[in-house]
Amino acid sequence: MLIVEEQEVIRRGLLAITDAIPEVCASAVAEVGAGDVDTDVTLISTATLTIAERAGVSLERLRPVIVIASAMQPGSLDVATSRRANGYLLQRDLTSGSLRDALAQVLHGRLVIPEPIAAYLLDRARGHGVIPPPRLEHLSARETEVLNMLVTGASNKEIASRLGISIHGVKRHVSTLLNQFHSPNRVHLVSHLLRSGVLSSPDPGA
Repeated sequence: MLIVEEQEVIRRGLLAITDAIPEVCASAVAEVGAGDVDTDVTLISTATLTIAERAGVSLERLRPVIVIASAMQPGSLDVATSRRANGYLLQRDLTSGSLRDALAQVLHGRLVIPEPIAAYLLDRARGHGVIPPPRLEHLSARETEVLNMLVTGASNKEIASRLGISIHGVKRHVSTLLNQFHSPNRVHLVSHLLRSGVLSSPDPGA
């Protein structure tokens, strides 16, 4: 795992937390692009994201990414959730256990999102129409299949297995869906589509 954190005290604290996870090997840098590191997951704070973007540094090379929201204030949450990430953690809740769980989920293709951030996204969608009114007729048959499976909470691996396509193909379809609906992540997209009535919640007994 690669930790990208501008503040030394926080960087050292994150390294100390990862030291308590035997199966994780972590390294840390102060800024995006500070050395090429082969890593499975990148952990980055909202503050460091902001600094990198102001400097015009591309963040694409960091995927997959877990973003740490430093606070529950709207400004911090806006920074965190407006970037495409594979998971989110609240700094106040960060422990070796929560980080271990988040890493396991992300590496299995699942989106990690704490309940307070999920609630924030729903409130923002209700109040501000974050993405345009959904229209599904322009989607391909395969994109529609992927979207319907996202609603069930299926991971990338599960979608790939059920549809008989590669995980890379699933990621490509998910990325296309997020782009078409101008959504920062899959939870935000699905919540909006469910609220609009365009898609239905899966039957728990099905």
